[in-house]
Parts: sequence; structure tokens; C-alpha cells
Amino acid sequence: GSNAFHGSAYEFLRNSALDARNVFDGNKPPFRRNQFGAAAGGPIKSNRTFFFANFEGLRQSLGVTHVDTVPSPLARSGLLATGRVAVDPQIARYLAFFPLPTRGLLASGDTGVFAFSGQQVTPEEYFTGRVDHNISKSDNLTGSYVFDNSETTQPDPLDLRVNEIRSRRGVLSVSERHIFSPQLLNSFRFGVNRVVASIGDTPSALNPLAADTSYGFLPGLTSGSINVLGLTNFTGGLGSASAFSFHWTSLQAYDDISKTAGRHALRFGIAIERMRDNMSATQNPNGAYTFNSLSDFLSNRPYSLGIVLPLASTSRDLRQTLLSAYAQDDFRLTTHFTLNIGVRYETTSVPAEIHGRLSNLRNFTDTAPHVGDEYFSNPTRLNFEPRIGFAWDASGNGRAVVRAGFGIFDVMPLPYEFELTSLFAAPFYQFATPTNLPPGAFP
Repeated sequence: GSNAFHGSAYEFLRNSALDARNVFDGNKPPFRRNQFGAAAGGPIKSNRTFFFANFEGLRQSLGVTHVDTVPSPLARSGLLATGRVAVDPQIARYLAFFPLPTRGLLASGDTGVFAFSGQQVTPEEYFTGRVDHNISKSDNLTGSYVFDNSETTQPDPLDLRVNEIRSRRGVLSVSERHIFSPQLLNSFRFGVNRVVASIGDTPSALNPLAADTSYGFLPGLTSGSINVLGLTNFTGGLGSASAFSFHWTSLQAYDDISKTAGRHALRFGIAIERMRDNMSATQNPNGAYTFNSLSDFLSNRPYSLGIVLPLASTSRDLRQTLLSAYAQDDFRLTTHFTLNIGVRYETTSVPAEIHGRLSNLRNFTDTAPHVGDEYFSNPTRLNFEPRIGFAWDASGNGRAVVRAGFGIFDVMPLPYEFELTSLFAAPFYQFATPTNLPPGAFP
């Protein structure tokens, strides 16, 4: 905000040279973090227009010790503490996904501890930019932009594949402030917030078995997950993780007025927000077997199998609008006592899905779900929220002030509360014709 250019640059490096091992570490895991960036600001037009920009980068590789429970060598041959078990030939193949113990056996001797250090790698870029423009002595325009991009990759619990999480965020805001008089000020703001995130990506295999489709529960896919009570879960091969993708966009506009009239300081405002929540998810796409014990696993007696129907779509695109308004008066009754009185009103539309792919039980006694909009009756239409408070200068010189206040606040039913409920609710929709499925696949 000045007529001179200013800037700075920095770099921060940290590594494991002075780190200590924690109680689970064998050898000290490697660690390296490099944070670097630069900032600059100055005039675009002297006394009128100014800019500021900042960039920060992060490059981190953090060693994380994983401690797992795996079958012992004797258990793999069917020799359990409770007696011999005939190992099913099909199960014998899948035992290759569980590493041998590296830190000894546990009490019964049926299981042991496998530990390894895997690198959690995180690159991230963060940018902030701002421009201020003085239109006149009574008019100011400000625009800002924030961008953040990051991803994290790390091995799965059994060191078989790489798991990846990605996120990206962009925020653009513009505000205009106009002084009509010393007693009247108006402020207008508009903004767009965009967030994209994905969880469950498996970009590469650390062990060739994780990419081998001969282990798949469905033809053409890699192995699904295997959950055995008492063992660390095997989370499956490439593409078997439960995958979630979120695309969130929020458009917001606000207008606030401040007016001073005698002993009254009045404030009024309105706001509107349009929310777009596009999301998709697939739970256990390659299937998941559950076994109630190691003995059941070795003898191939599963408790359950969960598997996704091929070509089923669980995408949902929610839309919702929020409206609010408020009025407040700070009334100075005396030179030592100020009364604060106000009211706020907030309402939201009921979340809707652009294709009508919603379902829920509106009543506990319903025999079938209601499919399509609306989700429920709108409970927010009478959300009037009063506020009252005071400030009393008890001593008369500002050294002892008593303040108190009371207000009613509402929690809005916003889209984030309905994401998982919407994604995994029956009925499940199918948009492709299964004409090219491998032989033996589910129809």
C-alpha cells in the first residue's frame, strides 16, 4: 500500500540429522523438509493502485514407521496354537500379500510384527495476490486471489502400493467500499471459492503382486481387500481403494451498510450464497472379503463379501442457496452505558440434486424410500435470531467495563452434512450398458 517497492525471499531447510527415534522406529526414518518462497509489493500507479504477491513452496519427504500384525511362518502352513488347520490352496496364494514378521512373534505365536519405514512425500505450492485501487478519496476497490495445490503419496500399510491424496483450492474475492458521508458507509463483497479433492488414488505398485489381475475377485481387476480379525488389513491392489472425488464451488455476495445517527450506530446487511457440491465415490470397487479369525481365513471360510456392481454410478451433484439479512443498533443510552440490539434472519433451500438422484426415508414407518427431490421439509424458514447485549463503563474512566450478551444461533443444514448419505444411498444408478464385460463378470 505504499509508493515504494518492497520484497523478501526465504528458504527453510530441516532434516533428520537432529531428530530422535520414536518408540516404534527401528532405524531413524529419513526426513527432509524444504520450505521456500518470496513476496513483493509496490505501486502499479503512484498513490492510486498497489499490488502484493506472495509465493510459498513446500517439498517434504517424511519417513513414517508402519507396524503391522501378519501371520507367522507356522500359521502359514496351518499350524496354529489351537491346532492344525488345512490351508485352502486359494488362500495360500493370497498369503503372499502379507509380509513375514521382522520383529518377532506375538504371544500365541500365530502372528508376528512386520515393521517398515515408508516415505510420505508432499509437494505443495501456495500463492496469494492482491490489488488495491483508490478510485477516489471516498471509493476503494480491492481484489485478491489465493491458490493452493498439494498432493501426498505414501505406501499402504503392507508396503504393496502407493496411495495418493490430492487437493486444489482457489479463492477469488472483490470488494468495493464507498463513503457517502462521514455518517454513511457501504461495503460490497463478491467471492468465488473453488475446492477440488480426490482420495483413494493408487498411482503405482511397490510390489508386482499389487498390479497382478490374476488375483482379482472380478475378472480384469486386481485383488480386492482382505480383512482378517487380528491381522493388519490388506487393502488390495491397484484401483481397489475406496475412491472419493469432490468438486466444491461457492459463489457469495454481501452488502453491508453502516450509518451513525445521533446516539445510534446502525448496521444493516444482506448475503446470498450459491453452493455447488459435485461428488462421486466408489466403495471397495474391487471387493472386500471379511474373515472373523485367522483360522477362518486359512480355511477359506469368509464371513462376508462386499462388492460394487459393475458400471454402477454413485455420483451426486447437490445444489443449495443460502440467504441472510441482519439489522443492529448500538444505542448509547448514556456516556457510560451502551445497549446492543439486533436480529438476524437466515434460511437455506433444501439440498437438491440436479438429476434427482436422491433417496431417503422421510418417516420411520415408510416401507420404501422417497426418490428424488425434495430431501425433506425446509426447517429454516423461521430462523429469526435475536441479539441483545450491553457494555457498562462501571468506573467511568474505561478501566472497569462490564459486558454481557445473549443471542440465538442456528446451524444450517449445509451440503457437507449430506455427502455420504447421498453417495451411498439406494437406489444405485447405472448409465452404461454392460456389453463388454469379461466372461464370468457380474451382469
